[in-house]
Amino acid sequence: MMAERGEAAAPEIIGEMNEEEQGMLRNLAAAGGANKAEILKKIQQYAADNMEAWKNQKVNIGIVGDPGAGKSTFINSIRGLKPKAPGAAEVGVTHTTEVTTDYPHPTRPDSLVFVDFPGVLLGRGSGDERDFDIQQYLAKFGEKMDQCHVFLVFSSGRIQHNAVQIGMKAREKGKKVLFVRSQFDKDLADKENDDPEYFDDKTEADLMEELRQDYINVLKRVGWEGEVNPGEVFIISGRLRNVLEGSWDIPKFRKAMIDGLGALQKMVVINTCRDFSKATIKERGDIYRGKVWTVAMAATTGSFVPYAGAAAIPGALAMAYKQYKEGFGLTEDAVEQLAKMTKKSPEDLKQFLSASLLTGARGPIGESEALAVVQAICNGLGLITATAIDQTVDFIFPVIGALVTAPLAYGITTKVLHALISRMEKCASELFDYAFKESAV
Repeated sequence: MMAERGEAAAPEIIGEMNEEEQGMLRNLAAAGGANKAEILKKIQQYAADNMEAWKNQKVNIGIVGDPGAGKSTFINSIRGLKPKAPGAAEVGVTHTTEVTTDYPHPTRPDSLVFVDFPGVLLGRGSGDERDFDIQQYLAKFGEKMDQCHVFLVFSSGRIQHNAVQIGMKAREKGKKVLFVRSQFDKDLADKENDDPEYFDDKTEADLMEELRQDYINVLKRVGWEGEVNPGEVFIISGRLRNVLEGSWDIPKFRKAMIDGLGALQKMVVINTCRDFSKATIKERGDIYRGKVWTVAMAATTGSFVPYAGAAAIPGALAMAYKQYKEGFGLTEDAVEQLAKMTKKSPEDLKQFLSASLLTGARGPIGESEALAVVQAICNGLGLITATAIDQTVDFIFPVIGALVTAPLAYGITTKVLHALISRMEKCASELFDYAFKESAV
């Protein structure tokens, strides 16, 4: 019986660990004289210490582009700000500057920063643009570029040679470079006005692909070296509603921005940048699933029964619940923002969400919200207080190459967390459908 449990548990656990975590476990296992219990205790301590390690990460996203290309609008929207809000970038300003400007995300200003890079340099004592000198640009801004993890090249149609050179240098520095044609809402309106017959046999998607290919052709004409992957060219509108709804290429664009980041850096972005797009729900869930083993280890230090009546659940599980709600856009302020966007009653959406979260349970969510939801999930999984938490199970940990004794609670908690993430995904999908379907807009 024990062997069967071990064989089933190991692949699931190992599959959730990234290479860095696997290396950490190897080091713990290699500690001289450590027995199984000591190894387990070290793993649990590591998990507890690193549950919120992502909050200490820094993500800098560099942005360069043509004046009037929609950079400022996007920078405001991705930070959840309207143009006139405190800290918002000035929209509609097309003059050039010789400085970079940092725009921290208001929710986590120390963790996520969007850096606006100038596209040109001006001659001293003159308002005239001089010939662009990329080496001079690097001397002035190269160190700032080194600090960025992703680089975005914005355009509204005409692409400046300057921005292309800057993008190439960012790529040479090992940065992931993505190309953005913004203001597709305007492109669409212009097409409908100037060529109304276009949509007799074509769609918005057709227009997007035409603009994408045009962007690639222009990039080559103005000096971009090497092939341009169409999957790295995105057609978007940077307006707040379009960013929150995930219009056009926004979901793909979000995914591409974080694909090159480390596991903890991804957590920074998904826990900070809100959206109400169904297309991003699964991606967020997969990132959370990758950290389930950490939460489960931290939550199961000592004995723990997830479904324990009025007993408080461990802080690690409550913390994860709060994080998932935030990441999936299910917090109170997020639901109020969604209600305002869709002209729905905030209380109506909150009631709908509560009913969805508490499937299988009775009564509204109260002060012990996390406990109530976990209890409902445990009911659905058939987990009861009679679970013998003092029992232990030996399971094979291939990455360590040794047997580790772990509480039975680990397996239970892992199931609860996976079910919780799945429920959050379902709730988010149903809530967004409900809000936008019933929208009066």
